[in-house]
Amino acid sequence: SLRLQQDLEKVQQLEGKIQSELSTLKEQVSTMKSELDTFRDLDTLRRTAEEKKKRLLENQTSLAQRRDSFMQLLEEMNQKYEAQKTKLQENETHTQLANLERKWQHLEQNNYVMKEFIASKTQQCDYASTANNVYQQVAEYNKSLMDSLQNNRN
Repeated sequence: SLRLQQDLEKVQQLEGKIQSELSTLKEQVSTMKSELDTFRDLDTLRRTAEEKKKRLLENQTSLAQRRDSFMQLLEEMNQKYEAQKTKLQENETHTQLANLERKWQHLEQNNYVMKEFIASKTQQCDYASTANNVYQQVAEYNKSLMDSLQNNRN
């Protein structure tokens, strides 16, 4: 009975697989039939391909024209830029301004170096805390001496 039960389960599994494969095959046959209908109508296929080819060629021509016009515009813009650049470099005021900017940058660098140097030397020469400490010690020493003299008199 157990063996018959197992055989029955195997048969049911096989039946499920067969049903699934059968439906897959039916879908494939349906797809192939529709493709076959499409390929039988060669005139329509040729016409569609020609229309697509024509459309793509038109697009190619249009894009080539746009590219050429953009390239021409870019060339014109570059020429204008170079002309303005040359004109600017020949301008006396521009030359003076460029020289002043370089001089200013140099002076700013020197200023920064000097500030760093001054800060470094100021830090090295900062004896204010030491002087305060010495004044405090002298004051304490004087007080001790005064107290000592006061005690000697009494």
